[in-house]
Amino acid sequence: MEVPPAHVGKIMTKDGYQDNLIPTSKFRLSPCWAYCDRLVMLDVSDKAYQESMTIFIPEDKLNLEVVVRATLSVNPKRTAELFNAIAPQETSADTSLIANEQVYKTYASQIIQAEVREYLSQYSISQIASSNEKINADLRTRLSNAIETRTPFSVRHVGITNLKYPEIITKAQEAAAERREAIQQEEAQTQVSAARLERELSEARMQRAIEKEKAETEALAQSTLAAAVDGRVLELRKLENQRAWIEKWDGRLPTTSLGDAIPMVNLQ
Repeated sequence: MEVPPAHVGKIMTKDGYQDNLIPTSKFRLSPCWAYCDRLVMLDVSDKAYQESMTIFIPEDKLNLEVVVRATLSVNPKRTAELFNAIAPQETSADTSLIANEQVYKTYASQIIQAEVREYLSQYSISQIASSNEKINADLRTRLSNAIETRTPFSVRHVGITNLKYPEIITKAQEAAAERREAIQQEEAQTQVSAARLERELSEARMQRAIEKEKAETEALAQSTLAAAVDGRVLELRKLENQRAWIEKWDGRLPTTSLGDAIPMVNLQ
């Protein structure tokens, strides 16, 4: 006979179980005539279990789908009592097995479901969504304590692995996300338009500054030129005008009657 790894066994005689617990090993059963002893094994390996639940949330009057996953192992201090509490299933002519799944369904499954329902139903869906990490941590502590004290299992890990919110909540969140995206796009477009207008305004200001600078430069040039035309230049132009008049004179004095007086011509 063999007790495989992650199992323990007991010999069942016609008078019941023997006291000693058999660890992983190989051995022979005693020869039998009228009644043959049986090897009864208990699966104590670590097992992962999953509970899928639909929980009614009173505050929202909606159902929340929850998946809880737990990795459990049979507490070594509780193995002996399981042989007397759970009926084994025959696996061969001289062996029987108490499956780990059988122990889980008998002790842990209902406790996990009850604890999760009781804990989550006190919150609203929005609270669960916004405080998911804290709620999961608190629930993990609560489940660990309940399993350790009320079942023959030790907890390796337990917690919520998936939450499926009601479709109406999901659609509302998607619509809100679409609105936020539209607002962000509109704000981005507004910023682009504002930047373009600011650039155009800056260019217009620069163009006006250039035109003003040109006008001021031209005015300064004209002012400088005007200042250069002083009194001597004006006198020179006056003399040039008089010379031009003399060059045009034909040498004849103007004819006028002034008696015996000699006519005078002012050439200045």
